[in-house]
Amino acid sequence: MPIIEIKNLTFRYKDKFIYDGFNLSVERGEWITIAGPNGAGKTTLVKILAGLVKSYSDVSIFGKKLTRKNMYNIRKEVGFVFDVPENFFACETVEDELAFSLENMAVMPKTIRKKIDDVSKLLKLEKLLKRNPSDLSGGEKQKVALGCALMLEPRILVLDEALMMVDVNERDEILKVLKMYNDEKRVTILSFTHNLDEAIYSKRLIILNEGKVVVDGPFPYVFNEERVMRKIGLEVPFAIELSQKLRVYGIIDDIELDLERLVSKIWK
Repeated sequence: MPIIEIKNLTFRYKDKFIYDGFNLSVERGEWITIAGPNGAGKTTLVKILAGLVKSYSDVSIFGKKLTRKNMYNIRKEVGFVFDVPENFFACETVEDELAFSLENMAVMPKTIRKKIDDVSKLLKLEKLLKRNPSDLSGGEKQKVALGCALMLEPRILVLDEALMMVDVNERDEILKVLKMYNDEKRVTILSFTHNLDEAIYSKRLIILNEGKVVVDGPFPYVFNEERVMRKIGLEVPFAIELSQKLRVYGIIDDIELDLERLVSKIWK
């Protein structure tokens, strides 16, 4: 049974249909990157999954219909990280922000303390714990928001442009952390982004445009549809473009998104 299933999704804003007959099935343990230009419908789909907007469709998570009755139990096991995290901050320190949700669930203080230590170490938040979230940079706020989601040990993690403001080098480290959660804890990840560089660890890549699936397939083979991506305004990562040219000349066999691994293949 899919961990997330959307059947015949219909949603419109005013007189414009954002989705009309959209379907999506997500298996447990998948890491799916859903990419597309602005206006593709990415954030709308996140809001539907979070129950923030009503849609006329059949949406199931963990085999349960996404209804008001089931919403609380579903949300306890799904972590959402939005592109503007400060809209969801409620505390005066990062440490209190990390603890907030678990305190509301009456988790033991000792357990919360250990989770704060573990998560802050993974995301390198130790020096931020006593600071006010509103005083942080955009990238730091996004890291804190991700930390809050990981504190809940979610079975599903939904990221809406969640690393957009994070420094490139730090972003790579965070993606490696998320890969560990995906591989070792089988956390299902849905990453919504316009930046295809973030798809490096995805098992599946879906390209959206105007609420429709343009391409859907295993990563990195979706990048064979490079012309389609360019046509809808998505920038193909440099490493992909270069590896495609090298493959034509028989220098490498596969498309490679990670530039360091590409260099290693060339020098072998």
